[in-house]
Amino acid sequence: MKKTIAIIITALSVTAATAADGSYDSGEFSLSLFGGWVDKDDSTVAPGVGLSYFLTRHFGVGAFTHWENFDGQFIDNVSAEGYFRLPLGDSPIAPYALAAIGYSFETDETFEALGAGAEWRFNEKWGAFGDVRWQFNNDTDDGAAIRVGVRLKF
Repeated sequence: MKKTIAIIITALSVTAATAADGSYDSGEFSLSLFGGWVDKDDSTVAPGVGLSYFLTRHFGVGAFTHWENFDGQFIDNVSAEGYFRLPLGDSPIAPYALAAIGYSFETDETFEALGAGAEWRFNEKWGAFGDVRWQFNNDTDDGAAIRVGVRLKF
């Protein structure tokens, strides 16, 4: 499963490598595929998927999940995220801040997170992103998380 997701992300990244377009608009709906890492004892690569929608050019919301391990629950967690994005003029780069609240089915607890990242658009439809966050777990130890992936804008 991990290899399949890594191959898909790589293939999407390579096929999307065309002239960059720095358009970040309101009304954007996108699908994110990513690999990440979560600071937990049994976690290695954490593949995931998410959907996001930007209400304005700068403010968006999203829903994400990732798999910290392949034992136990099919869906390890789910989170609702809010974004403040600041596109750099006509540049293909847009840094963003994020806040999240979610639930872990694996540890049966809620969590919150704060973080920051950046997206780089290959063209009008495809982009790559990366972010780091600090996750505040309500029952287990707090920790860092990292995501790197691609986004398809609809």
